[in-house]
Amino acid sequence: MNERPKDAGQSAPGQMVPVYLVLERNSLIAEDIAGSLRAAGPCDVVHVQSSVEIANSLANHPRIEAAFLEMTYAQVVEAGLDKPLLSNGAQIVLTVGEDDEANVRSLGWNMLIRPFTDDMIRHAIRPAKPRGG
Repeated sequence: MNERPKDAGQSAPGQMVPVYLVLERNSLIAEDIAGSLRAAGPCDVVHVQSSVEIANSLANHPRIEAAFLEMTYAQVVEAGLDKPLLSNGAQIVLTVGEDDEANVRSLGWNMLIRPFTDDMIRHAIRPAKPRGG
């Protein structure tokens, strides 16, 4: 789905729009997430279906606002995605692995519990509270 309009990444001359990465195997759920993000304002949504595709996305986008990942905490760490995503400025939002919610939130990441709504998606990209806060 890698949706990138020809003017992707810019809302006005010289002004960048947020880029969101969505790793989701179910294209209907991916489109729901993308639609919610677009409804909140101009943005570029990059949909990938596997963690292997994330490296390409990071190479093509110097800054990722948030990454919505259909992965558990252990899968993210095992795949080595946490550091590169955080280095690109991404807020990590997991969409599976509810048992890890406390740990994930303690890291400043967010968790979307399925089934989620538009409001829940938009709330997940608000700045996370610092540890202990």
